[in-house]
Amino acid sequence: MVLEILNLIVRLLVWGLATYRWWKRREDFMFLLSLAIWVDVLAALSKRAVLADIGLKPKTTALAPLMSILAIIEGVLLITASLLVLDRIKELWSQFALLTSTTLGSLYVLMATLLSESSKVISAVPVPFLGISLMFTGYILLRKDIDSKKVAALFPIGIFLLGGINITYPLTVDTPLARCLYGMGALFRGMMLIGMLNYAFMRVTLPEMPIMEFPTGAFYTTNGKIFERLLWKMQSSGNGVFITRKSVQEFKPKFPVFWSTMVASGMLDENVVAVSPTDIGILIDRIRRYLEKGHSLVVLDGFEYLVLENGFESALKFLLSLKDSVISGGGTLVVLLEPRALSKKQLRIIQREFEEFKF
Repeated sequence: MVLEILNLIVRLLVWGLATYRWWKRREDFMFLLSLAIWVDVLAALSKRAVLADIGLKPKTTALAPLMSILAIIEGVLLITASLLVLDRIKELWSQFALLTSTTLGSLYVLMATLLSESSKVISAVPVPFLGISLMFTGYILLRKDIDSKKVAALFPIGIFLLGGINITYPLTVDTPLARCLYGMGALFRGMMLIGMLNYAFMRVTLPEMPIMEFPTGAFYTTNGKIFERLLWKMQSSGNGVFITRKSVQEFKPKFPVFWSTMVASGMLDENVVAVSPTDIGILIDRIRRYLEKGHSLVVLDGFEYLVLENGFESALKFLLSLKDSVISGGGTLVVLLEPRALSKKQLRIIQREFEEFKF
């Protein structure tokens, strides 16, 4: 009984911290993640031992369908949050996957309940589905949003391991191993709590000093010397966000750098994060955070590489979204272009949206 109460308290604390992070940063994926964790709290409140302790004695047959529906809801919320992190939520296959899992999962619970199946049968699909969702979310957060070298990584690692336990539910629920796995689940939730404590209060690198001489707006340049001067300005002020195709590991930037590459992933240094060129859309929210903290200059080098990996239309869509985010944050966006790598039509489209930068 003590373990069940501690489990409930840990879930409440994780939910509170997740909600705090969402409130402070207004991240769409964190909003959905906090909702999923709240559903997890409700699932803990639906356990017979917890209900009995507060004087409630519901029918046993009512709990299995309830907890199974909660598992489906939580799983769908987790998958949706993960797709937001991946910037894939608007794609047809993503929406189809969410629609299918919601429809089939809820239909299974309904039919199993109407056929008066046992609680084991009713939960045989929803609980493993939740396990898969937890593992998917843990993997995505660790790969795309949280540095594996930081304490915050305990949050997605705990989620992933907890998901692994849920997947085994149909095979272990009626075995002596079940109690042991429940204890391991409590341990993994403790890991989630420790990680979330760090994740919720994770700081964003602040600029050392403001840059006053650049106007708000979106610009392009084909001049390599101007580009070098912009980098020097960012390094001397500690102000700016740099997205590049080139490795920057030979020097220690004082400003956040996103290296677009296929050979690495995640945090490489204090201010350097490797991002796949096909996942470049996830940068919009991250860059917005830096703008909110006072960074005012965003420089993009290697647009042609994004075109090569994603196609011109997708790369342009990212560029225009980046432009809107930077301008709405009162910042300056400068894109370094190589005209020979673009067609005349593509270059004209960019020149319509961006002014030539003078420095």
